[in-house]
Amino acid sequence: MNTRRRSLPALAAWLAMAAGAAFCQDRPAPAANRPAPSLEVTVDTSAAPEMAAWAARAKSLCEQNYPLLLTILGGPEFEPPRKVKLLFKNIKGAAHTAGDTIICAVPYFKGHPGDYGAVIHELCHVVQAYGAQKVPGWVTEGIADYVRWFRYEPPNRRPRVNPKRAKYSDGYQTAAAFFDWICRTKDPGFVNRLNAAARGGQYRPELFQERAGKPLDELWAQFVASLPKEPPRKK
Repeated sequence: MNTRRRSLPALAAWLAMAAGAAFCQDRPAPAANRPAPSLEVTVDTSAAPEMAAWAARAKSLCEQNYPLLLTILGGPEFEPPRKVKLLFKNIKGAAHTAGDTIICAVPYFKGHPGDYGAVIHELCHVVQAYGAQKVPGWVTEGIADYVRWFRYEPPNRRPRVNPKRAKYSDGYQTAAAFFDWICRTKDPGFVNRLNAAARGGQYRPELFQERAGKPLDELWAQFVASLPKEPPRKK
């Protein structure tokens, strides 16, 4: 990942307006004279030509949803990348990010052709651009999965958290659901602010107290208490 903190006046006004939005609900599109920054996605399927059609759809979804990602993860001092590459390789796993390149595992996406959300998750990492900043992995992955599961995917696909087993340090879907709860009940702009602090090298656990009103562990306990309880099993 690359850290980008250069000022870009042409984008600053639009991103400043976006940063002030409430990020747990959709907002009106920016005014016509403040267009959202666009994204150019290139695709390399030379290692798997049979993935060309799938890759074209993934490219389209990345470009279409880029303004949404910038609304949640952008900021007035941040210059978002304008070009991203989707590289398909015969590797294990699902996908990972290297700078502005998203490496997609051919076997995984052949077996999970509907999982375009995994690419959106990786695109979030490109925009997060934490670089060498020291950010807990559960925060990094939780933010990316928050964007994926609570802003991109349809509501019926949102993850369910097991209150008996889950920990916020699980990251991914568990942390995403936790962050969504904070947005809905404490601070609508929490994810944007948390991401900005992480990108700027200013992440610390005290941010939860400052932005959401209680220490991290107390917030987690409240979140767990809010989860639906499993009905008792019939004997």
